[in-house]
Amino acid sequence: MATAAPGGRSGSRSPTALLVLLLAALTYAVFAHGATTAPAETRVQLALALAALPALAAVVTGRPGMRIVGAPAARLGLVLLLAFAAWCGLSLLWSVTPDRTWTEINRALAYTLVAGLGLVAGASAPRAIERVATGWLLLALAVALYGLGSKTIPGVNVPGIVNFDQTGTLARLRAPLDYWNALGLLLAMAVPVALRIAVDRGRDVRVRVAAMLAAYLLTIDLGMTYSRGGVLAIVVALATLTALGRHRLRTLIAALVAGVAAAGPLALALTKHGLSDSGVDLGTRIHDGRQLAALVVVAGGLLAGAAVLLLREEDRVVWSAARTRSLGRLAVTAASVVLLVGVVGLTASTLGLPGQVHKAARSFTVPSQDKQLDPSRLATTTSGNRWVWWQEAAGAFSDRPVGGWGAGSFRATHLRYRTNTISVVQPHSVPLQMLAETGLVGFLLVYGGLGALLWAAVARLRALPDGRERELGAALVAASVAWLAHGVYDWDWDIPGITLPPLLFLGVVAGGGVPRPRRGLDLPGASPVVMFVDPERDSRLRPGALAGVAVVVLALFAYGTSAVLPAWSQSKADAAQAALGGDNVSDAEIQKAAAEADLAARLDPLSIEPLLVEATIAQRRGRDLEARDDLLEAVRRQPDSSRAWFELGALALPLADRQGFVQASLRALALDPHNPLLRTLAFRAISFATPPGESATATGTPLPPAPAPVTAGAVVAPVTPGAAPVPGAAGGTATGTPDPGAATAGPPGTDPGAGATSVLPRAFPPGSLSPGKP
Repeated sequence: MATAAPGGRSGSRSPTALLVLLLAALTYAVFAHGATTAPAETRVQLALALAALPALAAVVTGRPGMRIVGAPAARLGLVLLLAFAAWCGLSLLWSVTPDRTWTEINRALAYTLVAGLGLVAGASAPRAIERVATGWLLLALAVALYGLGSKTIPGVNVPGIVNFDQTGTLARLRAPLDYWNALGLLLAMAVPVALRIAVDRGRDVRVRVAAMLAAYLLTIDLGMTYSRGGVLAIVVALATLTALGRHRLRTLIAALVAGVAAAGPLALALTKHGLSDSGVDLGTRIHDGRQLAALVVVAGGLLAGAAVLLLREEDRVVWSAARTRSLGRLAVTAASVVLLVGVVGLTASTLGLPGQVHKAARSFTVPSQDKQLDPSRLATTTSGNRWVWWQEAAGAFSDRPVGGWGAGSFRATHLRYRTNTISVVQPHSVPLQMLAETGLVGFLLVYGGLGALLWAAVARLRALPDGRERELGAALVAASVAWLAHGVYDWDWDIPGITLPPLLFLGVVAGGGVPRPRRGLDLPGASPVVMFVDPERDSRLRPGALAGVAVVVLALFAYGTSAVLPAWSQSKADAAQAALGGDNVSDAEIQKAAAEADLAARLDPLSIEPLLVEATIAQRRGRDLEARDDLLEAVRRQPDSSRAWFELGALALPLADRQGFVQASLRALALDPHNPLLRTLAFRAISFATPPGESATATGTPLPPAPAPVTAGAVVAPVTPGAAPVPGAAGGTATGTPDPGAATAGPPGTDPGAGATSVLPRAFPPGSLSPGKP
């Protein structure tokens, strides 16, 4: 039985609804600060599971309107991404942070799901590429306008709706993703779409001028992020677009015109005190913001006028291939001259060319967080500590090259390999993160899957006829390549708000088969209707289809449950911790907090956070033995957690357990050798080591009291030693920005310089605390 054409009314509603749901999920992820943490990420995952249920059920049963065709490479890519998620699950067997591994499993499955749904939508929805490209540009434009508003109208604040006062503490543009490099990448991924619409001669002039203005605004916002990675991404995107697209010269001219128009507003934004300096009062920012707004409007008006004039002359100018080649040679010559002048200038400088190269290399490799919030960083070669983190990831990979330390484990393994007190969550390089956390197997699976999808997308583009779908498809592929390039230099995999879009792009473009027409059917009283069939199946209900639907339902239900449980556990643990924040907490409130912490520990049997909260509550109630049991369970769950061992060692002192204090302190130091607090603690532990006595932690028999050098308030800390704050917090070290609180590499209140190099006792054998040797 033939199905209606994908563009027809009966066959297009479901695929179109799927596209709308996917774009809505992307929008939420972007404006939910990138959906990097629960509950925002959990909501995105649940939304994807709900969107996938009817789509995959329709595919399995062969219902009209939904299908998955695609090239073999596209399906291989999907299988490899699914295999990567399975490998993350397998790494639970050896992961040093199993709770974070669980989070990575859910994240990898979400990415696989988006790529798969993209394949379905690309094969089923009419004009899927154009709709996704247009939706993405509108989303990016909304982000750009929001960011521009935080500079131009910071005084506007509508409670509960929108607040544009986002640049008071930090002038560097980062909202709504709360990370400037992520924002820069998002804007860069939208520019190719804007340029492709601007040079599309089949569109209305007003639409093309609006697209030019969109590229102009995206460029201004990209510059105000001070993101060198964003600049790299837009260069890669334009290069890819030039290689894949048809209208190369016109695209480059449009990009140049938009960039020239943006130069004036950017110059003001990067030099004006109220726009470029952090910590400026609101009144100054409002005053300078008005000047920026006026300049943006004036420059935009001039750009619109120039665009209209250029478009009017477009049909009158006869441009031959010879002229294009001549212009290309002229551009190459000009670039060569600029490069030569730069080399000559460096050679004539005081340091000379070799000295300048050495200075740049040293600036890249030496740990430094200078000028992280200054526009002048665009002209520097510092890596923002990335070189150090890359070395740590390389060291972790070299010790466990096959399977890694477990998905999501870098925040813990980083403590073993670091040589300073700067804390970080990711190595700021997706390839190195994959190698360190999932080993060579995980790296080959994830990049093999991404590479196969990219290959299939490019092959699909080449097979498409010239036209709007092909050109916008090239723009989406260019955005995906920019994302891949940017990931070499940053932690994009952990930010769903900027990783979901390129996976959707690749899925939609690679998705699939152009419907094959059958003979028209002449119906009485109706015009001929062209019918289409799927090249691989018809709409008849196949044997076993119900079983397939049952498998889909169960799999998605299991995935939804897997996404909810850790987020639910975290919310309960946070609520229990928050209940203890007051000075006058009643017994009933403490009892309720204890119940919530216990439930959190049961909901997530891999996490130690609820157990640490339970230990805090037990100590608050004077039940130190119960607290010890909770901490012993914590070290059983995560034997490689320096925080859990620290808490256990600190509790051993009031229990007069000298041997337990020594063992726990030395174990904590072995897992985090450069933590100054743990060094001090271990030094004191050595002084208690003789005579050893029996361990109350092991036997339950307290020993005679011993001096207690650690205060009771230091027993439980809300932040893992060395762990960075949640991305998006002001100065969060996950983004490479200075964070005085995180620099202590230990619980709050410690001095980052106290004994950092001098208190390590001589009693430790040489090499016993080397990285990777607990």
